[in-house]
Amino acid sequence: MAERKIKVFHVLTDRNIGGAGRWLLNYLEHHNREQFDVWVVLPRDSALYPEVAALDVAVIPMKDLEDKSFDKKAKDALYKLFKEEKPDIVHTHASLTARMAAKKAKVGRIFNTKHCMESTPGSLPKKIIRRMINKHYSDTIIAVSKAVKHSMVAGGTDPKQIVTIYNGVNGIEPISGEMRNEILLSYGGDPLKKAIGIVARLEAVKDHDTFLLAAQEVLKHRNDIEFYIVGDGSLRGALEERASALGIKDYVIFTGFVKDVEKIESALDLNVITSKHEALCLSIIESMSGGIPAVGTDSGGVNEVIRHGENGYLAPVGDWKALAERMLEVLADEGEYLKMAIKARAWAKEHFSAQKMTSRIERLYLEEKK
Repeated sequence: MAERKIKVFHVLTDRNIGGAGRWLLNYLEHHNREQFDVWVVLPRDSALYPEVAALDVAVIPMKDLEDKSFDKKAKDALYKLFKEEKPDIVHTHASLTARMAAKKAKVGRIFNTKHCMESTPGSLPKKIIRRMINKHYSDTIIAVSKAVKHSMVAGGTDPKQIVTIYNGVNGIEPISGEMRNEILLSYGGDPLKKAIGIVARLEAVKDHDTFLLAAQEVLKHRNDIEFYIVGDGSLRGALEERASALGIKDYVIFTGFVKDVEKIESALDLNVITSKHEALCLSIIESMSGGIPAVGTDSGGVNEVIRHGENGYLAPVGDWKALAERMLEVLADEGEYLKMAIKARAWAKEHFSAQKMTSRIERLYLEEKK
């Protein structure tokens, strides 16, 4: 008789496909279907629904599941679901409500992946409360970087609860010059110019203003470069106005939301991240896997991806002048650029593959089952 599969429910409340959603899709693509019976619980109108279904994974859409960690309305529905379906493991992605429901339903093991930096540590009472909540409602917490783990420990979480498993990506292959030209042209770019991009939602934490100021500085030295702001968000209008005010709007392309973001990542000559707080940065990892160096602000887990002077450069948070200097440095010498590109691809393959991530998670599932 075949051994019974371990039933795992992943609960993700995001309506859009962000870092947690991409984590989930990468995991689902590589998970062991012979050992694990994986289900996914999502808000009914989540953009992830068709993506998960396309991977031939069972999806449970929930009407009342809100895009927030604590959602009182969804607690009873989740409890009922767990009682009826009896999963061996519930693995949440920020949803405290799902963890509470799983605990009440006496689910065997409860995992939570922390995809972002912990908020400021706060007072001692706040740390004690956070520690108690995590102890009571999670058996194991997966941090997507060492920086995330450190921020959680600083916020009061017991370090013995936390396991660091880096986000993994499928990787992108280097593309031909013809394909690169086609991709850049599709966004109105000039393929004869170098392409520097930032792939991030257009929100304050990503600090696109620093990117634009750095772009302005770079353009004082070279005019054979275009800047691609890839993504969408609440600050798009303000950032477009800012580019105009800086006198660089003819050199900056706003792509809007891009579904297959890997394509434009593969067409860049340099990928940049300017976040004030960054857990790890999937876009940098993805572009590195295609042999594209990176420049980023030394925030959170960025320095776990970018090895300063080897596969890219780091700059202080908010320091647009240092950022511009590093951009120019990467593109200054073709021979050095190629060496950096080779190291970027090797580093991403060694440390950030989706297969390795999935294997580590499933070993953890099996260890916790003992």
